[in-house]
Amino acid sequence: MKFNLENDTLTIYLEGQLNSYNAEAVEKEINAIVDAQKFAHLALDFNDLKYISSAGLRIIMALRQRYSDIVLKRVSNDINDIFTMVGFQSIIIIERK
Repeated sequence: MKFNLENDTLTIYLEGQLNSYNAEAVEKEINAIVDAQKFAHLALDFNDLKYISSAGLRIIMALRQRYSDIVLKRVSNDINDIFTMVGFQSIIIIERK
């Protein structure tokens, strides 16, 4: 998983699918990245993420509970529709493509 730390913002780049088959491994990798970095702001880049399931939504909620300053960037229309259905737009900043 790629990440970038610039100007106190840690950006993690998600790709492919985030589903029940890989959610545990993805969550461990994200946690390893955030635990090893010093940052003030967290961003998840969704540009290359094609699908997210409820298991992926749970990971995002866990990160939101841990870090209040989190932004979801370059979110596709399809994934944004899912975020809207579950009410993420009221608790997380979402930037669409």
